[in-house]
Amino acid sequence: MYKTESDRIIVDVADLDVKATLECGQLFRFEKIDDAYIVKSGAHTCRIVNSGSSVVIETPSTDFFVNFFSLDRDLNRAKRELSRFPELKDALDSCGALRILHQPLFETIISFIISANNNIPRIKGIINRLCAQFGDEFPSPDKLATMQIRQLDAIGCGYRSRYILESAKICAETDLLNRLYSARTPDAAKLLMTLPGVGQKIADCVMLFALGRLEVFPIDTWMIKTQRQGMETEMQLRTRLMGKYGELAGYAQQFLYYYSAILREKV
Repeated sequence: MYKTESDRIIVDVADLDVKATLECGQLFRFEKIDDAYIVKSGAHTCRIVNSGSSVVIETPSTDFFVNFFSLDRDLNRAKRELSRFPELKDALDSCGALRILHQPLFETIISFIISANNNIPRIKGIINRLCAQFGDEFPSPDKLATMQIRQLDAIGCGYRSRYILESAKICAETDLLNRLYSARTPDAAKLLMTLPGVGQKIADCVMLFALGRLEVFPIDTWMIKTQRQGMETEMQLRTRLMGKYGELAGYAQQFLYYYSAILREKV
């Protein structure tokens, strides 16, 4: 449950685990400062603190962040439905109210292109430097398309510079972004993979974290390590797990990822 007041959103701690939600690999524009998290998305910023039994999200953009944190989704129902799978028990018990975010589409595409073969601190640094070029806002396709490869190289994008620039130009000059919102999930994946630097994993991440396609199960090295059966290919593994967990496959993936890659690695 949540309620909005002037310049803040108050959420029950049982409905939003801030640490799990922000640190599970779906978002890169955040920092922890003392006892608070600062989150940025597009041109919007919020400060998040725990206050007893509540999480307080301080921001003038309350409507944006209600949508961003998917606060109208019934997370407890999703967890109850997933609890029938015994292999998810430890992850569900350990990860709390981990929410799948609803992020701006173009920002998510470019962020995950940057994430390819990269680590979290470096990804965050590149994105922060990119946003600094545009007044600390994530640029629109039109604005990003005006950059030069050498400028992207200078902020550390490396071989991804060409992918970023070409993808921005495609998004600026075509209706691809609008088509993605209405496309069926298999068609949305195909559209996304027409963008330079976007393969199946990045397409799945964009569909899950920006388009709300909760039936998608992104396959990364942790899922291969912990979920693969026999000699399954990545696509066979993806197909099996999407079939198994159905419309909640994305939640299952995020709980399994955070539990195996973040929590257990710190033990």
